[in-house]
Amino acid sequence: MAHVLAATQASPLLWYVTRAMAVAGYVTLTLAVILGMLRPIARTTNERLSWLTDITHTSLTVLAALLIAGHLISLYFDPFLPFTLLNIVTPLHEPYRPLATILGVYALYAIVAVLLSSWLKNAIPHGAWRALHYLGFVAFGLVTAHGVMAGSDSSEPFMRAIYGASAGAVGFLVLMRLFARPRQAASPAVAGRR
Repeated sequence: MAHVLAATQASPLLWYVTRAMAVAGYVTLTLAVILGMLRPIARTTNERLSWLTDITHTSLTVLAALLIAGHLISLYFDPFLPFTLLNIVTPLHEPYRPLATILGVYALYAIVAVLLSSWLKNAIPHGAWRALHYLGFVAFGLVTAHGVMAGSDSSEPFMRAIYGASAGAVGFLVLMRLFARPRQAASPAVAGRR
């Protein structure tokens, strides 16, 4: 009881920082995923656009990771909810909305795997890197579910709009990649007969 009383009298600054880091991290992660999915299109357009897309995708991914780290650090130090380091890095005995928090922990694992595979891209086989990089979609889905279920602002119209726009954009691009087949260039013999 004393812990709860002390927490209610404490400054809410860390709670605001935690929420701001979470929302900024989610938006940044969404943009990184979108740019990652647009990379094949950029590669076929021109070299400068391809380079810009690649560098922006990489930068946004690192920024998203930093914002998520900030979210976790501020959550750890926030006296309102007693998160331990063990709660943050393992899906055990979560003090707040356990299922939602466990999804967040698994999202953290997926994000770390994607980042590590990207940093080790030249040291591992391309097929392994590609398979690990697909965890980015899993991470995005888990982060979305975590935010919707655990976010204190998830019922607010602005957050519903962010989740809806983010999931809609990523979902649309996933469907486009799955079902839209790139047109094959006609061979010279076929082109000459037309």
